Amino acid sequence: MRRSRYQKQRGIALIVVMLIVALVVIIAANMTGRLQLLMSRSINQQTIQQGMWSALAGEQLVYKVLEQDYKDNNDSVHLSQLWAREGMVFPIGAGMLSGEVQDLHSCFNLNALAKVDNHVSNQQSTVQKQFEILLRTIEVENYTAELLASTIKDWVDSDSQMTGSLGAEDATYRAKIVPYLSPNSAMVNITELMAVEGMTGALYRQIRPYVCVVPSQDLTLNVNTIKPEHAALLTAAFNDRLSVDDAKSLLGARDDEGFNDINEFLTATEVTALGTLTNEVKAQFQITSTNFRALLTYSAEQQEFTLQSVFQRDDQEELAVISRQFGAIQ
Repeated sequence: MRRSRYQKQRGIALIVVMLIVALVVIIAANMTGRLQLLMSRSINQQTIQQGMWSALAGEQLVYKVLEQDYKDNNDSVHLSQLWAREGMVFPIGAGMLSGEVQDLHSCFNLNALAKVDNHVSNQQSTVQKQFEILLRTIEVENYTAELLASTIKDWVDSDSQMTGSLGAEDATYRAKIVPYLSPNSAMVNITELMAVEGMTGALYRQIRPYVCVVPSQDLTLNVNTIKPEHAALLTAAFNDRLSVDDAKSLLGARDDEGFNDINEFLTATEVTALGTLTNEVKAQFQITSTNFRALLTYSAEQQEFTLQSVFQRDDQEELAVISRQFGAIQ
């Protein structure tokens, strides 16, 4: 009888031990999982910090390059300068820093759609017409081109009056599933386009290489930095009088350092064939630039950190970073 009780007690003790061992294993596994999670978080934070400071270092490099190019030649900005070099990659620690710089005068400034010139009554409609021409030239359907020209104008202008029958103001955006209001102010980032009535992801990708936003209502194009594949910009600027093929020929015939002055551009065969140009058309062209966008990416251990910085040179010829945005931005 005593032996039977002893055996039962041993069995109970064994079960208790096994339960304790199982509990310890569960706790240890849980602690190990938490430790691995904490280590991953720590590594990610270190990578993010490394990426941020590396991208900011790249921003300073871009700043120095722009300053050096300006010191070497302050009369012209062209694609043979240091800032325009592509494919530059710099090893930093365990990662790589790459980037590109875009001249924001080699694209259509959407904020120019808001401009009202009291001395030229049709200035506003002229810019809108040029934008429509640009969209049609890059094969956007006619109705969509007219729609976007109206809705983007309403987005960036300062009034609440709808542009024609295709415009969009607060009433349009209030009626959406997730309602919002039209800012009636200049765009700060090109991604605002995705909030504009009539814009889709496919359209955004189609027009993105040709458009940008500059903190100004001026529409000025640097004829030394527009690439031949974006010749549609010149077709639009000349109000559809210059064909895309002629525009490509004109841009392709540039010297490596571009046109020496704007008169050389205006007296090119393709331009003189158009006849007399208005001062309004001529005023859109220049060979210098004051706004640039740097897109810098730090890559390490299958992770990426992206910084977009916008540079502007003011009237006192001082260069400064006027905006930064972190994250994957196109």
